[in-house]
Amino acid sequence: MLLGELLVYRYQLISKDQRLQAMARQAEAPHKRPLGEILLEMGLITEAQLKEVLDCQRAERNPWANAA
Repeated sequence: MLLGELLVYRYQLISKDQRLQAMARQAEAPHKRPLGEILLEMGLITEAQLKEVLDCQRAERNPWANAA
């Protein structure tokens, strides 16, 4: 899942509208900025929350990442 989808649907840390607002800021930026960085700047999530969601996202992309 994409970061914005995880934050809205799985973790319920932001609303759909907040995700859309952050994505609009991302699209308006002269250079591509990570969505997580924008959400932090907007004060919608904390660094700890972002780290947790990104770790989850990485684990889903690589199911062997947490294997012992």
